[in-house]
Amino acid sequence: MPFPLPFVPLPSYKQGGRKFGSPRDGGVRKHAGCDLIAAQWTEIFAIEDGVVHEAARHFYRGTWQISIRHSSGLVRYCEVQEEKWVKSLKVGQPVVAGQIIAHVGKMYRDSMLHFELYKNTTAGPLTQLSNKGFQRRKDLTDPAPLLDKLKANLLTVADAQATAPGAGMMSSVMSRGL
Repeated sequence: MPFPLPFVPLPSYKQGGRKFGSPRDGGVRKHAGCDLIAAQWTEIFAIEDGVVHEAARHFYRGTWQISIRHSSGLVRYCEVQEEKWVKSLKVGQPVVAGQIIAHVGKMYRDSMLHFELYKNTTAGPLTQLSNKGFQRRKDLTDPAPLLDKLKANLLTVADAQATAPGAGMMSSVMSRGL
């Protein structure tokens, strides 16, 4: 399963206001996902094969969202760029793991992928302002463990590529600036 971005961002999605459950809006609600800080227009990948559950819709302050039903749960990829390509995704359309589904959007000065995960055990809209706390559907769950698993896969792939035949020679050449 690929990580939703081509790299693991710093700062960590498990610290400060980027983490799941951190206070928002003066403590009125909690943060419903993990923020993956990345430059605007960074590619966003489907983490697994799946089906578009909710086509691109406005999310917040000029950014968009796409939700995809994967085997690990329903993922809402938020704060993405508004673009014709994203809007071309249709409900019921299949996606494959690693497929580019969107690009990172920007609100004000910050650009990020806001990543939410639902157990997909409840029906109804994902945003439910009447629910205290997160103001999301009741099956919302912390996406950090899934992101950690995807991060470990990303590192494993990078490690495998670094130890592939010829990789040592290439890194030696690169380190010498040749």
